[in-house]
Amino acid sequence: MDSKSALQILEPPQKVARIAPRLSIAGRDHHHPDDPRWQLAQRIAASESIGRSKLLADFLLYIVDRHIRDLTDEITEQQIGVLVFGRPEGYDSNEDNIVRSYARNLRKRLHEYFATEGSAEPLLLRIPRGGYTPIFSSSVQDSKEVEIEESAASSPGPGKIDITESPGPPTAEYFLPLGTAAPPSLVRSPRISLGMLLCLFLGILLGVSAMLLRHVRPIASREVSHKLWAQMFDGERDTFVVPSDDGLVIMQRLIQRPVPLGAYVNGNYRTGVNTENAPNANEILKLGGRRYTSVVDLDFVAHLAQLREVVPERMKIRYARDLRMEDLRTSNAILIGSEEANPWIELFRPQLHFSFRFDPDPGKPSGFVNLHPRPGESSVYSTAGHEEQTFGIIAYLPNLDNNGHVLIVAGLNTAGTEAATSFLLNSSLMAPTLERARTANGGFQSFELLVGADNIATNASAPSLVLERIGLPQMH
Repeated sequence: MDSKSALQILEPPQKVARIAPRLSIAGRDHHHPDDPRWQLAQRIAASESIGRSKLLADFLLYIVDRHIRDLTDEITEQQIGVLVFGRPEGYDSNEDNIVRSYARNLRKRLHEYFATEGSAEPLLLRIPRGGYTPIFSSSVQDSKEVEIEESAASSPGPGKIDITESPGPPTAEYFLPLGTAAPPSLVRSPRISLGMLLCLFLGILLGVSAMLLRHVRPIASREVSHKLWAQMFDGERDTFVVPSDDGLVIMQRLIQRPVPLGAYVNGNYRTGVNTENAPNANEILKLGGRRYTSVVDLDFVAHLAQLREVVPERMKIRYARDLRMEDLRTSNAILIGSEEANPWIELFRPQLHFSFRFDPDPGKPSGFVNLHPRPGESSVYSTAGHEEQTFGIIAYLPNLDNNGHVLIVAGLNTAGTEAATSFLLNSSLMAPTLERARTANGGFQSFELLVGADNIATNASAPSLVLERIGLPQMH
């Protein structure tokens, strides 16, 4: 991370006292056992799209139950917050937007359900934006409405002439009074040979094949990316998302010495650092206690939260200073930023092919050291002499107890991290590596990517793959 990047304060979320007991109605078939709307809601709540999130299932079943009972006055943000999410009576929904957040996710999951495993459902269920009251409709009725809308959009309408089929500009002989038959001179018998038919058939076949390939490739890319994110957010354990500590970065640059993980964990770096010869020493030490992070990191976190594989109650956002060693033993984690900005990455250094090197000496620029260079590869990838270029890494590794996964997304600077996050979120770019890293049981081997991009005013251009490693480094 570079100290010139845009910074944003990241404060830990305040604890909310849960006074009202959270309502749980998932799995209660006796509410409306014979109502097809309730039966549909039960199937959706148990589906792959929603079933892994108990809160989403409870949300859905609550609003459907109140709708069937004609108790729409209880389908409000306040009531849902209290009865489904356990918020206290009278809580401030402007400060706590959990209902709106889950509603967005629920609408997305419903759309996925009806597009995949629920495509044969006789009823459709929607939650219109701006409210939470569900709407049920016949799938046949909906398809007819779509046909009518498409027909209306394509029809020229009264008083208009559709000339889209015309082979060229109209001539006078083609304008005839209404109801007048065309003279024989204008009726031409087409002469179509077998060769023309064959060419036409081949053209159609090639067009259809190209169209299918355009659709199949993105679907295959999304599918393999889905498997990666499903492992990072598996629902069986928490996944900690840890943005960078940019206050620490600025402090290290000012005192010109790195802060090791041990000092970072016990907090000694905020009091025991030698700043005798540094001007404004007290202000420098205060930087170590401030909560700054990059807007690039926050944008990445926001994209992660929208992934369909995320189980909301299992995704935990932690400031780097608040993370604990135990979190990296028993949980999944996504560590954002370089070692300089996120010292926890130091724990995984033995498993990395590309090690981050920070040196305050301008003659020894910071960069990614290629620990095991292959023929034709550089030993160091840095911005030395090429400040318009930047690099980032993406590393998929086992956690400390080898029972979960850690994803490291780091850059030499803000633009480098942006390049790495953009590459990771692009399923088409990630698909080749993920295919090569796939195992027989559907999981992935450890892998590491070095990504490059142009650095334009601390913003990364389109990222590209520089180096790839599948598997952990061989110990010598």
